[in-house]
Amino acid sequence: MVDIVDSFGAEPIKAEFGDSPQLLSFLEANFAGAEQADARRQLLELSDESAFSLRQWVASLRTVRAWLDARGLEMSLEEELGYVCCAGEAAGAGANLTYLPALVAEMLESYGCERAEPRRKIKRGLGEV
Repeated sequence: MVDIVDSFGAEPIKAEFGDSPQLLSFLEANFAGAEQADARRQLLELSDESAFSLRQWVASLRTVRAWLDARGLEMSLEEELGYVCCAGEAAGAGANLTYLPALVAEMLESYGCERAEPRRKIKRGLGEV
């Protein structure tokens, strides 16, 4: 969590996620750690450059992940960020009147996601998971 607070700042994290432990947990699970520094930077840049809040971006990523999980699919975090970015750009000039997670859900249901691949089974011990 320290990495996230260092990247985004304590006040923005509190303001955006203080009332949503689910979104904060998602943010921590997917963006914490030194190996996710590029992903944190990309999320911050994309949300800053868009008409949508960081909270809407994280909620949208959670929507993408739930859609993928329900179908046994996966994508890299960078591709998930790209998908959300594309959905936001598709809203055009009226974006500030739109809720990004709803846009993402609508786009997923209408068009799916061609970059998604079947989830790979991970070998653990004697069997596969």
